[in-house]
Amino acid sequence: MNALEVKNLNFSYDGQPVIRDISFVLKEGEFTGIIGPNGAGKSTLLRLLSRILDIQQGEIIIHEQRIRELDRRSLARWIGFVPQETHFALDFSVGDIVMMGRYPYLRPFQGESGRDREIVAWSLAEAGIEEFRDRPVNSLSSGERQRVVIARALCQQPKILLLDEPTSHLDLRHQTGIMNLLKKLNGQGISIVIVNHDLNLAALYCRRLILLDRGTIRRDGKPAELLEEKLLKEVYQAEVRVIRHPDQDVPQVLLK
Repeated sequence: MNALEVKNLNFSYDGQPVIRDISFVLKEGEFTGIIGPNGAGKSTLLRLLSRILDIQQGEIIIHEQRIRELDRRSLARWIGFVPQETHFALDFSVGDIVMMGRYPYLRPFQGESGRDREIVAWSLAEAGIEEFRDRPVNSLSSGERQRVVIARALCQQPKILLLDEPTSHLDLRHQTGIMNLLKKLNGQGISIVIVNHDLNLAALYCRRLILLDRGTIRRDGKPAELLEEKLLKEVYQAEVRVIRHPDQDVPQVLLK
């Protein structure tokens, strides 16, 4: 079954096209990376998929339902969105922030139930941040705060998780920690779409890549089919060399 279907999607900012006639299907349980140079439309596409931006032309279908016909609360039960950067103006505790992910299931002024608290505990455990439950969120490192945002999204119990460069500005340990967490969640049945500038990280974890170039899909396929020197040189305007990973049968991209 399709988790998500995009049909002839177009979007412009102030009359300038950013997304141009994009169509693709995301199968249930896929782990898909969206790559491409700056300005290719990656973040805009993710915001359209999460309905942060409203569709101007085309259609997005989530589990056979048109996204336009879903109210925000219903949509939040299908899709969890993790932005590139999240700034917390108020220094709530980690547990309180993760509990905010239960809003699709709570009526106005309704207190959380035992089930809600169970889901929060599960989300904290899955993200590996149980020990931080009572800590002020701004006392955590960047990598730890990113896990808090993922835990909040998990608390929505989404079928699809959309992430916009969740490993940017993180060191190697935290990058692999986040990606291993996403791999684990994908193994539990959550469909994942991740925007990633790191081509090597994307090749290691994503089973499918979609390459955007100036708002269109330039190529869609497995990392081995997509990360080719000639194509990357043309799209990224950079001299690269593609080699095989010494331990895994995936391509890795080096700058010349």
